[in-house]
This record gives sequence, structure tokens and C-alpha cells, in this order.
Amino acid sequence: MSRDLRTLRQLFRPGLLGLFALTLTTAACGKKGETSAPGEKGISVEEADRKRAEAQKAAKADTLVSLANKDLASGRWASARERAKRALESESKNADAYAVLGAANWRAGDYVGSTKAFKEALELDRKNFGAAVGLGRNYQAVGDHKAAIELQDTILAADQNQIDPLLIKLWSYYAQLDAVNAVKTLDAVFKLIEPDNPLLPLLQSHAAFMRPLEGKADLAKVDGAKGTSDLQIDPAQGLKHSGATVGGEYTRVLLLELREEARIHKAFADQLKLKEVAKIKTFGSDTETSIVIIPEVKFGDLKISNVPAIVDDLSTFGLGETPGVLLGRQVLSKIGAITFDFPNASLELQSAPPTAAPAGATASQLLMLDLHLFLVPTVPVTLDGSDAQFYAWLGGSYGTALTVAKKNYLKSGHLPRELDPLDDPNAGLKMVYIDQAKVGDLGVKGVGGLVLANTPPDGGLAQVVELGGFELGGYINVPLLKSMKVTYALSQGQVFFAPKTAGK
Repeated sequence: MSRDLRTLRQLFRPGLLGLFALTLTTAACGKKGETSAPGEKGISVEEADRKRAEAQKAAKADTLVSLANKDLASGRWASARERAKRALESESKNADAYAVLGAANWRAGDYVGSTKAFKEALELDRKNFGAAVGLGRNYQAVGDHKAAIELQDTILAADQNQIDPLLIKLWSYYAQLDAVNAVKTLDAVFKLIEPDNPLLPLLQSHAAFMRPLEGKADLAKVDGAKGTSDLQIDPAQGLKHSGATVGGEYTRVLLLELREEARIHKAFADQLKLKEVAKIKTFGSDTETSIVIIPEVKFGDLKISNVPAIVDDLSTFGLGETPGVLLGRQVLSKIGAITFDFPNASLELQSAPPTAAPAGATASQLLMLDLHLFLVPTVPVTLDGSDAQFYAWLGGSYGTALTVAKKNYLKSGHLPRELDPLDDPNAGLKMVYIDQAKVGDLGVKGVGGLVLANTPPDGGLAQVVELGGFELGGYINVPLLKSMKVTYALSQGQVFFAPKTAGK
């Protein structure tokens, strides 16, 4: 696990565990109208029996949905999913059951199933609250912030004073560096949120960052079609950094999609004589620091202008040479395509997003799980020809190509006896050989793997469940990434993998 993630954990407050985990609980169906008794005037006995049977099915579905909601609130997602499915067997057009199924599938790490269920709910009831909020979160994970915002507006049109859809909008505006709309949404949230809500300090930090940026045009503006530079990756932490010219001075720039805001090392900010825009206490810190605007960051012929950044101590990343700047998701998502050519130690940035997979590359869905304290890039993985797909953290720092949770390893067709005895019983680790795997649609053959046999598998995966309510099944580690050319298209929710060409 990276030093950066460990640092973020130190800032994390235990009381926020339940807060940041987005558990979607949908309202049970409203009270049904009474059914006419058999023989009521104007209704045949057969018609009355049919209506009674339909009412009984609807009542059963409502009861199951209510119980499934309670399961979700208690973290029993498997039970919630089964109850939702049973509710749909009883009443196939129950929008609330689909919404609960979408939330349960998300918790199970099934993005496709979750998205499908939420869409089914909205087909039946376009104003279904739980489905709209849940699908908005799903859209955000693949970078479709426009769709996420529009979906929340359909819910807010009936009542502007609903904090959940407002928060979904806020996360999207914040990710896009849309200061005007972020501040407007924050002000609406502050009118509704209780003073003892543990989310309040995070929102106050977001407001402190965004308010001074109102009225500042063209934040993180990208000019130039393409830029190139060198590329280095820290093998112990998986941190990627490159050389760039910042404010006319050369420095190392850390490209870290796990973080949201850009950062600048204090000594480097002083060297550039950057003017302070405002003061801020970042979430989890009692010390004030400055917000500045970096005039430009240049990678060859590609330039990023007016980059808002928080002054920080970047020496804590332990990279040997302290980076001058860290670019997070807010800036990186403005760049159409970012190609990390690990075998050739080169970086290429393109302003336009790709219209097709690069030559020799295969496309994969990229989910950016937003835990609000940090982000987690994930891609789908399957092992040894199995159909049991799971999502894995892209950029793990274990020493093997792949790291897999025990549950997912067994679901992929392996037997428990293959894990006996463990190589490290205390840490719950077993070295394995993986004959074949698929990372997205890229086939990978004959690589070393590590099975995490403990429950939870490790601290990183446990924290994703606690903060994001999404179950990951492992990691794609630096040793495997170093054999590939990897292209991120964050705004499209895609990543492209090209294996190292033979002889190069």
C-alpha cells in the first residue's frame, strides 16, 4: 500500500466509517388502496379474486423490500439482494425492489448489475429516490458527471431540500473544478445539514477550497494537442512521477489519481513566489495552509494553466527527490488521455480523449471509487477462465503481478486445499501461480499471484468497503503494470492496456 494511502488513513476519523459508506435505503412502497370484497357490486367473483391475489403479491413484495432496506442499513447486503429478488418474483414491476437490488449489487462489487437494476427502477418510476441517487453515484464512477447531475435534478425538481441528491451534485462539481456550482450547492447543503453531522468538517474544507476560486476563469485549462516527458514509478508504492516545467522551473510532478486536489510543495511554492489566494484547513488537519494558483504546468508542448493547488509537504511521499507538484483527479480528468508507457519509461498526454483503443491495446472499464478522503481506480478481472468477475485496485504495491482475496480466488474455480498450508499464517498469505487472467479484456498468462486469506483480506480493501460500500477482490500490482503501456481516459471511464511488444 502506498505511503500516501497510509497518510490518508492517519487523517481518517473512526466516527466517519458509517458516514462515507453510501448505503442506499429506498422507501418502501406507499400504502395500497383497499381491494373490493368478493361479490362487490359491479365486480365479478373472478375479478375480485384476481385483484385480491395481486394485492397479496404487492403486499408481500412491499414487506420484502422493507426487510431488504433494513438488511442494507445493517450491512447484510447478501440478504438484501435475495429479498429484493424475491420481491421481484412476487411483483415484477416493483421499482423499490429494483432500487434495493441496485444498492445491494453495488455493495457486492457488481457495478454492471447495480447499474442495470437502478435503470430498471427508473424505467418504472423516473422519480424513484434511491435509484436516482444510486445511479448518480454509478455514473460518477465512470466519469459521467453530466448524467449524474441531471439525474439528481429530476429528484430536486419536486423538492429542493433533499441533502442526498445535493451531495451527489456537489461531488461532481468538486471533481470538475466547477467552483461556481460547487459553492452554490454547498450553500444549499449547509442550510440542511445538522451541526453535529460528522460530514460537516469535510464539507467545510471543500467550501474553503472552492469559495476563493469563484470568478476565476479557465481553471486547469489544457492547451496543446500532445505533450511528452519521462516516466518513473516507485516500485514500493506504485507512485508515478514525471518531469515538467512549472512556472518556468523544472521539477518532478507526481501524477496521483488517488487524490482530488492538486498540491504544491511549500519550498517550491516559495521559490516560485506564488501569491496566496486563501487559507484552508484541509480535512483532518488542525493547521492552516495556503491555496495558490500555479500559472502553468508544461509537459513538452502540452500546457495546463491556472491550476489551483494546496500548499503541502510533499517530502512525505519518500520518493528520494521531493516532487514540486502533485496533480490529482481534478486536473488529470481535464486531460483527454494519459499514457504511462512503463516499459519505455515515457509519459504522453493528449488533450483530446481517445475515439478508439490505441494500436495494440484493449479497452477496459475504469471505475473511480470516490471515498471522499481518496479515490480508488479499479478494473474488472477474471482468473483462470472463470466467469466470476471481480474488480481490482489498479496500482497495488504487493510484489506479485496480481493479489486476490481468498473468496474471489475460490469463486474462480480453485479449491480450499490449494491454499494449505499458508506461506505466512500470521499475515494470511499464500503464493500461487495464475495460469491465465483477464485484466479488462487483456489476456495475461503465467504470472505470480498472492492470495489474501484473512477476513478482511487487508486494510486497504476493508477501507474501500467501509468508506465506499463496494467490495473489491484484489489488486493489479506494479510488477504487472511495468510490463504494459497503460492509457487512462478518466472523463470516459476507460483505461487501455497494451502489453510490452516482444523484443522491446
